[in-house]
Amino acid sequence: MFILAKDRLLLNDRDIDFEWIKYREYLHENKSIYPPSAYAFATAEWHYNPNDHRCPHDSWVESFKIYEDFSGVRSEVRRTQISVELLGAYHDGYIKIDYVDVSNYSLSTQSNSHGDWLYDEVRVSACGGVLHEIDFESSHWVIECSDIKCQWLAKPGGDGY
Repeated sequence: MFILAKDRLLLNDRDIDFEWIKYREYLHENKSIYPPSAYAFATAEWHYNPNDHRCPHDSWVESFKIYEDFSGVRSEVRRTQISVELLGAYHDGYIKIDYVDVSNYSLSTQSNSHGDWLYDEVRVSACGGVLHEIDFESSHWVIECSDIKCQWLAKPGGDGY
């Protein structure tokens, strides 16, 4: 839509800069629709700053877990959750991303490794949820959920952001 790899293929540097501006405006214009934690993740200064150790750009997938929270007498009420842990690009910490109440997801890969995290966008889905689309070197993810929660976990002896 704005800054993903498929969007960048035919753009020059000036046009890419303009798409970044449009993406930031889109986030700001839709602030009231996002849950606070998803909006904070999407607009964090560190999110798209590759000099910041918390930035997911160039990070690697350490783990990806799909599970169902459950309740009810027979555990029949199910809610899909996804939890991702990434080794940060500087290898001094982990980025943990939790997708709450996942309603839809699509994962595709072209090799035995996802490769580096390249670009991502957090948008509002057609159903009013949160849509996180991520381009890796060798895979593409789209996760639709009710919220995104992100935290930085510094390795012992790391920078400790």
